[in-house]
Amino acid sequence: MYLVEGMIVLAIVFFFVLSDTDAKTVRMKLSVLSSLGMLLAMLVVAPHLPH
Repeated sequence: MYLVEGMIVLAIVFFFVLSDTDAKTVRMKLSVLSSLGMLLAMLVVAPHLPH
């Protein structure tokens, strides 16, 4: 589990440091960052949910 979360955090950092040269890149960067953030949040919260 920690390996998956670590890979997601590394992907978020990678997309965070991409240059913002045009609007298309900014939209792509925001969508990838938000989707990876939601995935990370789900991976952190899901194991703690009651069954």
